Amino acid sequence: MLFNSYRFLFLFLPITLLGYHLLGRFGRRSVMLWLAAASLLFYAAWNPTFVLLLFLSVLINYLVAFAISAASPDSAARRYLLTAGIASNLFLLFYFKYLFKVMLLLHTFGFTDSPHRSILLPLGISFFTFTQISYLVDLAQGQAERQDFLSYLLFVTFFPHLIAGPLLHHKEMMPQFSSSIAAGVPRSFSLRAADVSLGLTWFLMGLAKKVLLADTLAHTADVTFRDAGSLSFLSAFTGLVVYSMQLYFDFSGYSDMAIGLARIFSIRFPLNFDSPYKATSVTEYWQRWHITLTRYITLYLYNPILLGIQRRRLARGSKISRKALATPGGFTAMVAGPTFATLLLTGLWHGAGLQFLVFGLLHGVYLTANQAWRHFHPRGWNPSAPTGPTRFAMMLGVYVQVTFALIFFRSSSMHAAVALLHDLAGAHGLGTPGSLVEGSLAFVLFPVVWFLPNTQQILGQERVVESPLPGPAAPTLLAHQQAPTLFAGLRWAPTLRWSLVMAVLFFAVLVELDPTAQFLYFQF
Repeated sequence: MLFNSYRFLFLFLPITLLGYHLLGRFGRRSVMLWLAAASLLFYAAWNPTFVLLLFLSVLINYLVAFAISAASPDSAARRYLLTAGIASNLFLLFYFKYLFKVMLLLHTFGFTDSPHRSILLPLGISFFTFTQISYLVDLAQGQAERQDFLSYLLFVTFFPHLIAGPLLHHKEMMPQFSSSIAAGVPRSFSLRAADVSLGLTWFLMGLAKKVLLADTLAHTADVTFRDAGSLSFLSAFTGLVVYSMQLYFDFSGYSDMAIGLARIFSIRFPLNFDSPYKATSVTEYWQRWHITLTRYITLYLYNPILLGIQRRRLARGSKISRKALATPGGFTAMVAGPTFATLLLTGLWHGAGLQFLVFGLLHGVYLTANQAWRHFHPRGWNPSAPTGPTRFAMMLGVYVQVTFALIFFRSSSMHAAVALLHDLAGAHGLGTPGSLVEGSLAFVLFPVVWFLPNTQQILGQERVVESPLPGPAAPTLLAHQQAPTLFAGLRWAPTLRWSLVMAVLFFAVLVELDPTAQFLYFQF
């Protein structure tokens, strides 16, 4: 079931909200059972067979978590259980996401007689698998508490985040499912007017991004990548720009819808999209695009890889100090190495194909170069936010870098990506200016993504400026989180004026709604 379908908008969501509100008087467990059942039904609406897979995945991981919590801390049994739990999750992911490509490769080189049949990929398998792996890891390390099965089931399957994120952390979600959210303050399980109005507005803004912008751009982007190898420069360039905007508003729209739906139920999701094209470095870009994925790969990929490298260096008598980090050898081992390893695995997470490895490699190059500049540039890293023409030039530079990487992200194969590169190199001529007309909407959107306030700024839900984070996308300073005063009139409020605006927007969405248009991140 899709968020942008009539069945979801006019049947599933109203019934779920009504049941939540009515059952709230019976307490926490009744509401949680209702939401868990609704979430499983939501998933089953796509493919009833795979809801059993989802439930079995949750059940097996819960049993492993139970066994881990029962084992003694720092015991071999706990380590073995954690290893077995992670391995079972990765095997499930490998079977559905990568086995076909591996068997096809083996067939190509003559190791098998016939190619393996393609396997239907369960929606959201990466998201609910990684969510559970992180919980097992934190539980084994004593950083999480074992939950009852109903709480765990809802944590994993809650429908606003089930299909394409955000990647939730148990520490930010489990307390919201408890009977109290603060000492002595009871948790009310009923619809709250303030949360409903804010959540619905947030959801509708995301839905409008998806239907009115991303879906409108989809045809031109699809044709461009389908016809790669036979396009003029201007056609290929226009199609690539169009795709960069389609992906932007598709994922931005989904993130807004997920956060808005959760807020209707008075559940606060972490922000997952924060105007990434406003970033002035690729480092900052990774802290603005798919924010929860960046957090996840930092905690569960980059940090363990870095820790292992540091331990090996100490065992050899090498230093791991900041002074050692500023040497070419130390930088290569403790920055470039873990960054490339993390980004290559992240690229592989997006898909089984050489083009996704190149996508990860490119971002590894970008991030490593950015870190090298900060470590070795004579003036060092200046954390002050750039302004004026300098800021614009840096934003443009980031856009060019990440859009170039999108060639490999979107292409169906490495061959198709190379074919599009030939088109962009002018292998089939310059083309006519009329090619640019097809991308007129995408070009108009540049001022929007660069200069206008984003959804959370309009709604007064800005992200708090964060301190530098460890990991492949750090250090950086997130600035300009509040909407510029020039656009203060765009600040949302639960007023009649805003209600009329959202009603008109919803009507426009219904006119253009295509219930079959899937979200681009569903394939991951």
